[in-house]
Amino acid sequence: MQSDRHARIGERAYQIWVAEGRIDGRHDEHWQRAEREIAAEELRVAAALADRAAGAAKTTRGRAPATSAGAKKAGAKKAGAKKAGTTATGKPRATPAAPARPGRQRKRAADQSPE
Repeated sequence: MQSDRHARIGERAYQIWVAEGRIDGRHDEHWQRAEREIAAEELRVAAALADRAAGAAKTTRGRAPATSAGAKKAGAKKAGAKKAGTTATGKPRATPAAPARPGRQRKRAADQSPE
């Protein structure tokens, strides 16, 4: 692991040297700057992994079983409840066409005769 980090710092120091015009005599400055950049990158990656792990832990904790009697009753109601407009398997129900309202039907052209 340390040799991998060392190689990454060396590569970054080289990139800095090239970007600054390949001026000799500033190897130590390039190396230190590369070390700082690599360390900052490692911190960002570690923070992202920690955030991801914390998010997964929150999701798992949110589904802990209820312990009190009242909470068990509330949980039982939720467990048996289903979302409105779905079948017992959870699939969306087909919505039937709305029946025509009496007195609101349009007359067909054949039914419209001059009186």
